[in-house]
Formats: sequence, C-alpha cells, structure tokens
Amino acid sequence: MRVRKVSGFFMAFMIAVSLTGLSYAHWSDTIKIEGTAKMAHIRIKIISYKALTSKEVENYSTIDTELSEDGHMLIIYCSNLKPCWHVWIGLVTQNEGSLPAYVKSPEYIFDGPDGFEDYFETMEYYYGPYSKDTGYGKLEVWGNVVVGEDLMENGTVTFTTPSETPPLETDPYEKVVIWIWIHVKNDTPDDIQGIEGTLYIRIVDDIAI
Repeated sequence: MRVRKVSGFFMAFMIAVSLTGLSYAHWSDTIKIEGTAKMAHIRIKIISYKALTSKEVENYSTIDTELSEDGHMLIIYCSNLKPCWHVWIGLVTQNEGSLPAYVKSPEYIFDGPDGFEDYFETMEYYYGPYSKDTGYGKLEVWGNVVVGEDLMENGTVTFTTPSETPPLETDPYEKVVIWIWIHVKNDTPDDIQGIEGTLYIRIVDDIAI
C-alpha cells in the first residue's frame, strides 16, 4: 500500500513538473525583431542669407547679422536707428525634412524700448521653389532675382521675376528665396534717433498635405 502511495505521489509530482515546464516554455518563448524606424518630419532652414542697405544708411548705422544654431531664425543687430532707416534681408531657405512642407510668411520680433515694434514696416517677396541643385552668384539669387550693387536711396529694389504669394509648397530639398524689406517709418518720432535694437526673423513652416 505504501509503495502505491509513493508511486502515486511521484507520478503527481512528475505531472506537476511537466505542466510547469510547459507553462514556463509557453510564457518564455519570445520573438525578437530588430530594425530601424524613421520618423517623418518637416524642417525648413535658412541655408544662406544677406543683409544689404544703402550707402547713406551705412554712413550712420551698423547692421550685424547672426543665424541661430538650428537655422530657423536670423538675428539682426542694428544701431543708431532713425526715420527712413532700412535694410534688405535676403534668405535662401531649404526644405531639409522628409515631407513636403509649406513656406509661410515669417514671424518678426522687435526687441527694444517700449513700442519699438511700432516703428517698423515690412514687405516680403517670395521666389521659387527651386531644385536643390540651383546655384547663385555674388548678388544673384535663383530664378534671375537680382539685387543691384547700390540700392536706391528710398530702399526699393528691382526684381527681374514676379514675386510669388505664400504659402509656397516645397518638396524635400527644394529651396525658396525670400527678400524682406524692413523700414523705419518716416513719421516715427524723433526720439527714436540713436537707439539700438535687435530684430528677429523666424521661419514658419507647416506640413503640406
């Protein structure tokens, strides 16, 4: 009788171990998949820029420029502002993302005394889009857009191609040229004279779907 009990306990133990093994094997089996996932993104960057003004403005004002590390914003430092001060900013932007994207009107930030932003007016001209292989010369930008060596005293520039209207849709690596006229209004109070300020131009992009 004792032998049967031992055998019975042994068989129950073996069955339990066997079932446990099956259960462990069931939960421990995994499938390992290795690979790389690439996320789609949009990114319009400034890849080249110019700041041009007339000789008259150069005689009394200093204009320095700096591009942000991410290429998304141009910073303009200017001194001795007064009515009729102006600068032309040329931006060559490129879609460095993986999706088609819209180039929209840029955002402006004017950093200076109270009401500083009220002193300025801006006008924008858009050209493109152009392929990634398009090049440019010293003062020539894609699409035969040319700025003369000497800007007219009133700040106007003659372009050889008509301006486009934003938003402009760009495929990956296509370029859009933006010329921006920044001008201190003629009726600005005289107390602006001699002040310094910083202007920020931020590129605005959006997915084109």
